[in-house]
Amino acid sequence: MYEKLNGNFPSAWGCSSKAKRMLLFLVLVLACSFLVGASPAKIYPVDSSLYRDMRDLYISQGYSLPSTAGPWSRDELLFLLNKLDQSSFSEIEQKIFDSLNEELTRNEQAFSIRFEANLESYTHTNTTAFITEEDWVYSYLDRKPLVNFPLEVDLGPFYAGGDLALVNSPFNDRDDSHKAVDGISDLFGKYYLTTNLPVQFGSDELYLDANIPYRGFLAAGGSGWHLQVGRDRLSWGPGASGNFMLGSQVQYHNQGRITAYRDSFKYTFVTSFFPHPNEIGAHTNEYSQAHPIKGLKLFMAHRFEWRLLENRLGFALNEGIMYQNASGGIDLRILNPFMIYHNYFIRTNANSLASLEVDYALSKGWNVYGQFAMDELSLGETEWNLPTAEKHPNGLAFMLGLRMAKPVGKGLLSGHVEGVYTDPYLYLRSLDGNADQTSSDHTDSLNYIIAIRRWFPDKVVYDQDYLGYRYGGDALVLSSSLEYREPGAWYLRGRFFGMAHGEIDKNSFWKKGDLDMAPTGSPTFYLMGGVAGGKRQGSWDLYGSLDLLAQIHEYQMQSDLQLVMGASYSLR
Repeated sequence: MYEKLNGNFPSAWGCSSKAKRMLLFLVLVLACSFLVGASPAKIYPVDSSLYRDMRDLYISQGYSLPSTAGPWSRDELLFLLNKLDQSSFSEIEQKIFDSLNEELTRNEQAFSIRFEANLESYTHTNTTAFITEEDWVYSYLDRKPLVNFPLEVDLGPFYAGGDLALVNSPFNDRDDSHKAVDGISDLFGKYYLTTNLPVQFGSDELYLDANIPYRGFLAAGGSGWHLQVGRDRLSWGPGASGNFMLGSQVQYHNQGRITAYRDSFKYTFVTSFFPHPNEIGAHTNEYSQAHPIKGLKLFMAHRFEWRLLENRLGFALNEGIMYQNASGGIDLRILNPFMIYHNYFIRTNANSLASLEVDYALSKGWNVYGQFAMDELSLGETEWNLPTAEKHPNGLAFMLGLRMAKPVGKGLLSGHVEGVYTDPYLYLRSLDGNADQTSSDHTDSLNYIIAIRRWFPDKVVYDQDYLGYRYGGDALVLSSSLEYREPGAWYLRGRFFGMAHGEIDKNSFWKKGDLDMAPTGSPTFYLMGGVAGGKRQGSWDLYGSLDLLAQIHEYQMQSDLQLVMGASYSLR
């Protein structure tokens, strides 16, 4: 027995030297495939230029939009790319197609780390009225880190990715008048000139963000499916100014997501976890990272997508539920990817939301799209017969837009025009949805406002945002842009944005009987017009933008001129 254990295996393991060499060769081949393979599960973010180019190819060729539910895996983008018919491509369309195909089929190392460096400056003229991140066209999500090290692990059907970045924090202090829900920062208003450097001119404070990585996850996938667990941004919908179910303005979701697709159908199921309202509202100004986390707020949604009429019509149906439990437990009965969430009938624990998306290729180069969302609808004889003071306000949203993309000369001309209406109480609700909110402690709510927990020295801020449309309810929005670009070379873009926003925002109380249409009360009007451009030269990108903004409230106007300049270097 000792001799066998010491290496003498004449029977089961005793194969010939030739067989052993063959086995060793196969192991080496397999190992090499892991070293240089291209994992189908690699995940591309929602702001990926690859998807933008794919979308414009679909529009210019007269197809309905490629799946607007991101992020996307490498296999899914290849699946979408191969639906295109190259026989009718123009020269620039073929160039874009070849560039996409090269990126999506390129072999990758099993482990890789890249280097990116960026230097940006932000100049504005109004340091009294435009002082928050929301006042900037080039927002915190757009601003690039000073240094970034994207990490990738690419192993066959498995993929892991993340960003280790040296980036400025969105906050350097807390507005103590609002407990732990509002952060403030000098970076967006106090100075005429700021940069993405950790130390600003005229300040000795260090602005580094310790909450990284904002993108870090594990994914698995193959032909026709992928699974992702970890931090990443999500976006569902074709909107340019935002989307009703899942908006890309949320910096990250702690999420689990599974996606499957075949032929003309795609299915997605996602869960995302956030702090419970009791956790947010219960903390005082002394709250620090040592305070225990309690309660659970879970978003769960499924999405069904179809491509019809020979790829000219796109159709998507979404349903989501916001589930809360103050004790922190998950009732496993609700974790059903194919349930009709509206039919759970657990009003005190859950709030459901449904949305519909449609887009249609009018012709080559033109696509019309729309979205509809329903959070609350006062319907039925019982509701109609109630006195006005007892009626539930509607929570509806509507979007209609037009996109174009056409080859012109050596480049592509693209643009959009989009209009949006949202009811005042979209995304808002009290705990049981049948009683007015009466306090400001944030514990009596079950809404679609979520919080990202951010820490900076000795303080914690719960950075709140809408889960869906970035401007929330009570808004009328008009958005448009026109861009010309030579892919891989340069681009020039013009843009306009206008909004009338009523008095109801994410801090407003939900109440019955308030049936006004948007915009309510004394609205604020927002106007923005500007240009942006950039040029690529080898490993360098040079870019900038200039925007003029105006806010008008009760016949008083404030304006701001914002200039952004940047240079990026990337080493693959």
